[in-house]
Amino acid sequence: MTKKKKKKYEWELGKAPPVLQQHSAVKHRIIESYVRNYVQTVMAPATIPRLQLTLVDGFSGGGCYLAENGSGFVDGSPLLMMRAVREARARLNLGRNKLRDIVVNYELIDIEPKTVEYLHYWIAARNSEGLLDQVDVQRAAVKRASFLDELPRIKASIKARKMGERAIFVLDQYNYDDLPMEEMAGILREIKKSEIILTFNVGSLMTFISDQAANRKPMVRIGLERYIPWQDIGELKAGDSQKWRQVLQRHVAHGIKSETGARYATLFFVKPLGSNTWDYWLIHLCNNYKAHEVMKDLHWEHATEFGHELEPGVFMQGYDANRDQDYTQQSPFDFGPGSRELCVDGIREFMGRQIYAHDKPVTLRELIEGCVSRSPGSTQHFLEAAHVLHTSQDIVVCDASGCIRRPSKNYNFDDVVEPSRLIRLFS
Repeated sequence: MTKKKKKKYEWELGKAPPVLQQHSAVKHRIIESYVRNYVQTVMAPATIPRLQLTLVDGFSGGGCYLAENGSGFVDGSPLLMMRAVREARARLNLGRNKLRDIVVNYELIDIEPKTVEYLHYWIAARNSEGLLDQVDVQRAAVKRASFLDELPRIKASIKARKMGERAIFVLDQYNYDDLPMEEMAGILREIKKSEIILTFNVGSLMTFISDQAANRKPMVRIGLERYIPWQDIGELKAGDSQKWRQVLQRHVAHGIKSETGARYATLFFVKPLGSNTWDYWLIHLCNNYKAHEVMKDLHWEHATEFGHELEPGVFMQGYDANRDQDYTQQSPFDFGPGSRELCVDGIREFMGRQIYAHDKPVTLRELIEGCVSRSPGSTQHFLEAAHVLHTSQDIVVCDASGCIRRPSKNYNFDDVVEPSRLIRLFS
């Protein structure tokens, strides 16, 4: 008999909804903010009359929770996405005579019948309160099904829409082995302008993983088995617990980005309250730099609620025991006081070494896009690091036409940098 997987939240009409824990509330705020910022960013050029977008919530839940502080009901991710679209639509059309269309299809999926019933009820309740736009309610498809079973239909539907294949998949899986990497790779590969916001319970993985057949099966199922240092697990877990966590994080982070084929990824722990250890990653996967930048900036806006345990500048993915001295054991990076300076300084050192290793002109775009997924830093932090290198005369910067630039706080991605002729730190 197959063991039934634990359910974190349960909904049933006539009963109180579950309590939303603080770390899940943080995740919901990021999803809501990102959807709103996404719509406003795509529609920033005033000449664009219409946006067609599909928002997919593959593990939707019942859409309603009780606030942990006892303040009453709060919405879940399906409602928050609808409200984010409503707000963006209102902002974009403020003061306009000719309205711009924001046409969103919502695919809201959950496998539990009672949960789906509750979500229907809660959407209707919020709609009756005037908190949702009628056009969004009408385009919301709530379905009881397995997300993976529905995925082929959803992909086909998105690809059939005219005016671009724009889609955001919110995949708030509870168990880390619910979603194979190849399925996410298929989304990013087959849908041109797709993105994924993924919850990954790495805390559970680190707690239970060991070099035994039963522990290998989940990693085989999701396609990450070859990224785990199985032969070293016993020795690593027997030693320093922080080092073990860092080693496994490097491997899993490398595996997720590699196997999904995402060009850009943000990967941060949601920071729990109290003395609890880091629990899960909130991961954003995409192939568009601007989308990556918008998500990274959101993490900095919610600075005290996110972090990771790797280098504050640019960290290495994967781990090689023969190069152990190259890995710096870090205290958790939590975006707290001084974190910006640590981040910029770490990027400065990495970029300087990269520029001197190239030993030829290279654009800032190539430098930044090549490593931004391995850093908590956003564009502004990389450009600030370039400014520090330039001011200290470690590098020479030219604009796209070849004219030498003076140190500035404003650089362009097309600016070209090369090592200074002076004998500097990175030579």
